[in-house]
Amino acid sequence: MKLLTERRGVSVAIAAVLFAAIFVAREAVGTLGDATSFLYVIPVVLVATSLGTRAGMLAGAVAFVLSSAGTLMMDLPVTPLGYVNRAVVYLFVGGLTGRFATTLRALEAESARHFDLSLDMVSTVGFDGRFKRVNPAFERTLGYRPKELVGRPFLDFVHPDDREKTEREAASLSDGAKTLQFQNRYLAKDGEIHWLEWTSIPLQDEGLIYGVARDVTDRKALEQELERLSQRDPLTGLFNRRRFEEELRRQLAYTRRYGKGGALLMIDLDRFKQINDELGHAAGDEALREVARVLSQNLRGSDVLARDADPVVARIGGDEFVALLPEADGAGAAAAAERLAAAVRGTSLRIDGREVELRVSIGAATFDEHGLPGEKELLAAADRAMYLAKAGGGGGAMLASIESRP
Repeated sequence: MKLLTERRGVSVAIAAVLFAAIFVAREAVGTLGDATSFLYVIPVVLVATSLGTRAGMLAGAVAFVLSSAGTLMMDLPVTPLGYVNRAVVYLFVGGLTGRFATTLRALEAESARHFDLSLDMVSTVGFDGRFKRVNPAFERTLGYRPKELVGRPFLDFVHPDDREKTEREAASLSDGAKTLQFQNRYLAKDGEIHWLEWTSIPLQDEGLIYGVARDVTDRKALEQELERLSQRDPLTGLFNRRRFEEELRRQLAYTRRYGKGGALLMIDLDRFKQINDELGHAAGDEALREVARVLSQNLRGSDVLARDADPVVARIGGDEFVALLPEADGAGAAAAAERLAAAVRGTSLRIDGREVELRVSIGAATFDEHGLPGEKELLAAADRAMYLAKAGGGGGAMLASIESRP
């Protein structure tokens, strides 16, 4: 406000000097002076631009008085209509210019308020990739003050894993494309990661990109949690049936393309109904969680898998688990099944002072380099082998024979 007042004071001082200079100059040029009376428009416009409509009209009145006084002093021939026309011109120019300047300042002030008060992060970036202007929301969100951002490349603040895609998006903007709902991660001053969603538009004539970003970190976390819940069994944390079926279809398609087989293990917790009936459902849940832990731990880094292959373990039913072993052959699948069965046999739980020994029955089935048998047949073969292991007393493993495949 102080700076604005000082600027207006300077404008008034300059206008006063111009009024005086024009008045003296008109006197100096004699009879030609009246032709220069239009020069009074210059200080009128200056005052109107700086101070608004009323000041502009007042400056117009001053211009008319000085112009008329000079004309009378030089005894120049001007008709009453000429004086009227001159007054109208000065007042019109002062009033119109002042109104235009006032309206423009109001629009600029409104725009500045929106810019400063916006909860969204608003910025302008040059085609050189550097911030030109940022609003206070950047500091509220990322902790950087505007002077810490302006003049620096925006990529300096983008998460390293998102810089490549951000560079591609920036190149697209430089070519004239618009950005809608582009998401990337920014690093805050305190090291926190924020997901931002951008809407941007380039203005080629100005050489600037106008961008508006919204912090969607909380929304992103919720989406990821919902995605996790949609794919995970809430009790054990393993993949659920839907996610397992997706992984199995993906693996069979990969096998058909690259010619590498694999194996499927069907795993059933023995005496699960007895545990539930005698000790309660809480004990049954604890038994399922323990089996899930043992299966996951013993399949990681298994020597029956290819070095770059990861097993997929899932709970697909009440007491049923499955494991997908990419690139494992029949011998490897049988060994893995026996090892898992032995690992669970060595596990027990103490529930309400009672020792509960856990056992699982496992059926293994393999698929060849052509992805055969298919999804349903493979599951059925492993399921039959699992029931054969359970019929033999449980706690062991059985490999499905080729003849058992439909």
